[in-house]
Amino acid sequence: MYEKNRQPNFDLHPVTVIDGVTSYSGYEQITQLLKNRIAKEKAEKEKLVVVFDSYHGVNQSKIYKNIIKGLGADLVIDSETARLPEEVIFERFKKFIVPEDRTYGMYSVSTVDEYFDEAMVEALKEKIDNAAGLVVVYGIASSILTRGDILVYGNIAYPELNIRLAQGLDNWGAKNYSEELLKKQKRGMFIEWRMLDRHKRPLLKAMDYMIDFTKEDKPVAVTGDDYRKAIEEITNRPFKPNPIFTKSIWGGQWLQKVLGAKPDWENVGWALTGILEIQSINLRCGENTLEVPCNDLLFYKPREILGNKIFYFWGYKSPVHVNYLDTWGGGNLSLQVHPTTDYAFEVFNSSYGHHESYYIMDATDHSSVYLGLKEGTKVPELVQALKDAQNPGVGFDDTKYINKLPVKKHDHVFIPGGTVHCSGEGTVVLEIDLFCFATFKLWDWDRVDYDGRPRPINIDHGQYNIQENFQGDWVTDNLVSKQKELARGNGWRMENSSTMSYEPMTVNRYWFTKPICLNTDDAIIIHVLVEGEEAVIESLDNSFEPYVIHYAEAVFVPANIGQYVIKPYGKSVNEELAVLQIFYPQK
Repeated sequence: MYEKNRQPNFDLHPVTVIDGVTSYSGYEQITQLLKNRIAKEKAEKEKLVVVFDSYHGVNQSKIYKNIIKGLGADLVIDSETARLPEEVIFERFKKFIVPEDRTYGMYSVSTVDEYFDEAMVEALKEKIDNAAGLVVVYGIASSILTRGDILVYGNIAYPELNIRLAQGLDNWGAKNYSEELLKKQKRGMFIEWRMLDRHKRPLLKAMDYMIDFTKEDKPVAVTGDDYRKAIEEITNRPFKPNPIFTKSIWGGQWLQKVLGAKPDWENVGWALTGILEIQSINLRCGENTLEVPCNDLLFYKPREILGNKIFYFWGYKSPVHVNYLDTWGGGNLSLQVHPTTDYAFEVFNSSYGHHESYYIMDATDHSSVYLGLKEGTKVPELVQALKDAQNPGVGFDDTKYINKLPVKKHDHVFIPGGTVHCSGEGTVVLEIDLFCFATFKLWDWDRVDYDGRPRPINIDHGQYNIQENFQGDWVTDNLVSKQKELARGNGWRMENSSTMSYEPMTVNRYWFTKPICLNTDDAIIIHVLVEGEEAVIESLDNSFEPYVIHYAEAVFVPANIGQYVIKPYGKSVNEELAVLQIFYPQK
């Protein structure tokens, strides 16, 4: 909805207010909070063990200097002293890291305790058992030694963790501060974050305090009970995660002009607006705001957030994601392909492939999408041409091998794993994913990235995923949504914007001037307002406050909510709006 004089109303910093909870800000307040609790506990027992467990990325030296030193401990134990040496950890990580690959590894099934020395762990446990007075244990995953009498968990939002990695933070158990960010993120995604998440999940139910260290110099603490109460509150109301914006060598200016994102940047290529595993959420608790991983919602209340069937099949993950790709005034995305489910399982130990769709949010008169192969294309010939194109001066003739379809605003195309594709210049795409973890670049239009190096090309993976039958007329017949109208009523009509019968997600579009009544049917829903300035989501029984959704925002409606209403609001009253309803099929 690009209009030169329009003022953006996209919420760049959404905050969810949690009533009836108290928070504590800054090291001094937090230290005093813990000292008061320790004094109360020590009045009843001579020995007390306080454990500070943390996620990687939380600064342990600051915890020690600014909190632990002020507690007057008789014994302080750093659990990291029992961690295996860097070279041993690397050897054990090696098969998951795949060092020769800049981008991809294999998902680990390890637990964090496997990377500690068993004898040293037992020695530290014995030392804790034999100690008297106040004992403080701290370090990443320190509760493998003991959960103690008071358990404190140090939290950090994933966006901030990635910023710290870019600024020189080592991976856990490594001294690799100068390694390129791509490889650090790979190690995190395939190994560290998986095992630290696995370690964290049960602690959410057990912790006595949670400290948010996302703002390193001004942490915010709440009691464990209040944090759990906050998450329970979220299960009964719509919510928006914090958007994440990233520039790109192909990035455009639509997200800046229409959403108001990063106006001082040269471009914005990506906007992550609906990927719970990556994003964070702001919780206003009393006088302070915590920024915490959205994953915590899924870890503590998965059935209420995701729905019973989704949790049964997919565990602690939301299967549906949305994000934006902006090439408005930029360039083509890389020509790419995503893994099929069988390849993802066999090569990456992933339980799912990568299937997505492009919903066209806005378009120019020359917008296009590359989708599937030209009629008669043979994969071996295509792969050889792509490999040859990596040599200087050779280039790749996309017009010979790849379908290129013109697109307009509100068009929708499906991209199953194995489909060669990319968004063309001058196009704004709302990408709707069923999971997402791997993009195999096949051709990047002879560009280099901001570091002066070509971005990783993954023909070695991509060639085994390209589906030769996704070509010619089959593509337009099966992968381009016909957006068939399924129902209509007084002031509304519903269209199904999905494509193939086995598409692993459902996308409906509602056009409305009057209220529409919807039901989660025990499945998490993502709504995106794709036409109109603003609408409001309301409860039928007043169980949550009316929740406003603005143009292009992604709002999650937890499975727990059941029935609710969406209707035009504010500037959009008496106008026709359009909202997407995105969910994992229940039948």
